[in-house]
Amino acid sequence: MPSCDQYVDAYLAEYALRNRSNSLRTETDRLRRFREDFKGRSLDISRAEFKQWVYGEGPWSRRGPLPKWEVTGIITLYNYAIDQSDLPLRRSPARNLRPRQKRWADQAPPTRQEFEALVDACSTLGDYGKIVRAALLFATYTLLRPNELYVLNWTDIDFTQMRIRTRDTLDSARTRTRVVALTPRADNAIRRLPRDSKQVFISTTGMPLTGQSFRRHWLRVREAARLNFSFHHVTKHYGVHYMWTELEVSPRAIAAQAGWTLQTANRILAAYGYGEGDGLEEIDRAFHS
Repeated sequence: MPSCDQYVDAYLAEYALRNRSNSLRTETDRLRRFREDFKGRSLDISRAEFKQWVYGEGPWSRRGPLPKWEVTGIITLYNYAIDQSDLPLRRSPARNLRPRQKRWADQAPPTRQEFEALVDACSTLGDYGKIVRAALLFATYTLLRPNELYVLNWTDIDFTQMRIRTRDTLDSARTRTRVVALTPRADNAIRRLPRDSKQVFISTTGMPLTGQSFRRHWLRVREAARLNFSFHHVTKHYGVHYMWTELEVSPRAIAAQAGWTLQTANRILAAYGYGEGDGLEEIDRAFHS
């Protein structure tokens, strides 16, 4: 019985013969955590342990649940191994597993320490880390969605009026636009970036970012920080939490900046807006004003 890391390497070598390099990078990223967490272990993992690992329970609770796209890759790996008769198993331990989706109320924003750890972990990307770090800070302090971030041009930013005109696609005929504030922290995040390209945030090859290419870098960052937050969860949730609890921005203003309805903003703020003790501090301010 091959070990998990040995079989992943053999599977990817075979995969490379049948697929393009971009697809290979994606498949490698999908299997990276499985390869690392079960390195040296036999592929014959018990169903019970596999479920704990996927759901982030028991001894795996500190790592958190796997995102759906990674689970799908592991299911494909086991199905391939069984189809090729590489495993003496009748059924895959990964069969029909899907991560349990948490409700909004269960998805707490990262703590300040966790956020700073992710910012610091961008250095694991070497020189390109400054682009990812800038994107992380910029998205957090503007509440831009990832797809708005990827297509952002320098000409979309008015540094005099401190405004950003966002788009959600490169297709001018189909894109939706809105205007949001360029906050001082977001401004500082991009001030030192080179401006020799049309887009603010570019790939390692100088091309516009895509969700697939950026996700590969983010996976490395969160692995280095040993945290399991998605990029969108970090930037949107921490950014809203910061504006609400530290800057005391109104729900209506947060809704406008985030592109939400006021009803959505109120629901999300009710779910995780206050940190521990923040409500008591508001009571103190109210009675001593």
